[in-house]
Amino acid sequence: MALTWVTPVFEAEVPLLHLQARSLARHVPAHDVADVVVLDNTARGLRQRDRAALLDAYGAHAARVRLLRPTDVCPVPRASGWRRQQALKLAVARSVATAHYVVLDAKNHLVAPPAATAFVTADGRARVRGYGYRDHPLRPAFTHVLTHLGLDPDAHVDRFAATVTPFVLDTAVVRALLHEVEQESGRPFAHAFVAADLTEFFLYAGWVARRDGTLARVMELTDEPSATVWPRAATADGVRATLATVASHDLPVLGVHRNAVPRLDPAARRALATFWAERDLVDSAADGVALLERMARRHAVERRRQQVRDVVPRALALARRARTARRGAAA
Repeated sequence: MALTWVTPVFEAEVPLLHLQARSLARHVPAHDVADVVVLDNTARGLRQRDRAALLDAYGAHAARVRLLRPTDVCPVPRASGWRRQQALKLAVARSVATAHYVVLDAKNHLVAPPAATAFVTADGRARVRGYGYRDHPLRPAFTHVLTHLGLDPDAHVDRFAATVTPFVLDTAVVRALLHEVEQESGRPFAHAFVAADLTEFFLYAGWVARRDGTLARVMELTDEPSATVWPRAATADGVRATLATVASHDLPVLGVHRNAVPRLDPAARRALATFWAERDLVDSAADGVALLERMARRHAVERRRQQVRDVVPRALALARRARTARRGAAA
């Protein structure tokens, strides 16, 4: 099934996006790619050499790649890069021509050809991982968004859509969500999204649950594990365990979080780089190690730059939350 593949990117994740581009070229056949949309959320736009290298990495898919700046997608409010990316993942639905689109983060890399129903079931529903949020770190965000939608969080806390990527979205459903939010708020979607301090995948799934009374009409919740090297598991044992999950469940996608990269010790780097080479994401394990080392050296610099860029947006967000809290107390 031809899908649209959507990935937001900012400065710190450009090397990971190049890896993702190569992984799509190696593992996703042309008939499964209708469009590739890169949401260029960098401060000044990707440099020409990065754009050229990226298109080259996409290989046979290059002609289907669109590089969109945030303002190409929708009116964008002043917000942190992370919050803006969340809004863009939904707002981009108006630029998608396929019935479904797959949202990736730059950390996600295809490591095997996906099965025909890896992302959309035979009956046309999105396949989405299901989680419980009773003891989950994201429970406060889950509770906030569902309460905002007028839902009882306790009715959904034990089984709901996960927020991990890849996340498959029904394009028509997202467009209906965008329209309703704009009609009810009287402002562009991204502005309303930021003002209400929402979270993209909780908003999408919660809106579906409110509209339909169930998630099952739009998505099939699965118990398939997510294989990602997170910062807390950036050790040789942690990497090997993640790779073992990929192998045992025959998963087509592996994730490597950017904040995990500088924490990888030499053995962890070798294990990950060897796997990348085996799956043809890099030319050799040595090339993979060199890439991880370059990313580790750049990590602190890019993180500081992003923190500086987000100072004002974060201050505005704190002020907005304080005003909301005062209004709630007054009521």
